[in-house]
Amino acid sequence: MDYKEQAEKKLYAADFDKYSLPDISKVKIPDSDAEGKIFTFLQAVGNPYLFRVGDTGVHVSFSGKSGDTLQQRVCNLLSKSI
Repeated sequence: MDYKEQAEKKLYAADFDKYSLPDISKVKIPDSDAEGKIFTFLQAVGNPYLFRVGDTGVHVSFSGKSGDTLQQRVCNLLSKSI
């Protein structure tokens, strides 16, 4: 089962609790290349499709129309926001 399937299975489970998700609000992303930022993010979050920022649960999904992969989208997000 891949990360996306795992996220959806957990999200739709009857006993889902957003507080069981890893909280990335205090994660320090290093000032390094995109690969280093992605590595740190993935270590902190585990599953990049389902995590938490403080009290807010985050479920990531894409329409797929652009053809970008999750890796490309996360890299783009991290390079812009930091």
